[in-house]
Amino acid sequence: MTLVGAAVTPLTGQTWTAAISAFETLTDRPMPVRRCYDGAPPSSVSASQLRYDVGVRKSVYSIKPTMSTPLSALQALASDIVAKGAQCDVIIYHEPVDNMSGDAFVSLYKRSAPPFRAVGVKVGVCFTNYSCNLPYSDPRSALRNYWPDSGMVDFIAIDEYPIGEITSTTDAAPMDARTRRVCQFADARGISLGLAEYGVDASWDVTKSDRWLRSVTDWGRARASLGHPLRWANYFHSGVYRLTHAEHLDAYSDTAQLLK
Repeated sequence: MTLVGAAVTPLTGQTWTAAISAFETLTDRPMPVRRCYDGAPPSSVSASQLRYDVGVRKSVYSIKPTMSTPLSALQALASDIVAKGAQCDVIIYHEPVDNMSGDAFVSLYKRSAPPFRAVGVKVGVCFTNYSCNLPYSDPRSALRNYWPDSGMVDFIAIDEYPIGEITSTTDAAPMDARTRRVCQFADARGISLGLAEYGVDASWDVTKSDRWLRSVTDWGRARASLGHPLRWANYFHSGVYRLTHAEHLDAYSDTAQLLK
């Protein structure tokens, strides 16, 4: 089973609770998982984005600690996640390739993950799929240079958008083709794979965007048939990626139905 949900952001004047509710109304289903983000890690659930999900849904939760973040703050947040019963997967500094070197990220991850794993909270990495497909000779290769020891990683996640690929005359490569490398990497290590973010721009060719969204569903079903279901898949319902076309909304709804 794959939990299918979304990242949502409030419109002007809208609360977070209202934004979440509006997405559930739009898709005509409860959202079982939500992608959410904090910058500097708070020390409690009540001060985090997790507060909107506790007791309702799972969270795919990103924080951006630094090497100077007090370990006591990470330990306090981890303990409060357990105490509050928050169901979440924690991502340490998503998309690190554009923000720091591989050595810096590995050091940051190895420092930040243990407080969560020590109390049973799952922790993992999230890379852009583009950086996963870079050759190992490239210092920005996520799988070569940004990978911590496998024993410290509970899951690997990717963010994927076919930016610059979908036009009135061209299609984007389907998800099975574009994710072959990261799938092989995760499967060889026995680590679950999740789709942390994906989406299509509302200004792109609608029919071709719809086709690409449905390739996400086909890919997820193929993964499940191989015994490797996606951990979760979260549409990025924000900015230009909002589900404003009926075709895109229908494709998302089919993904939620077919991957459950």
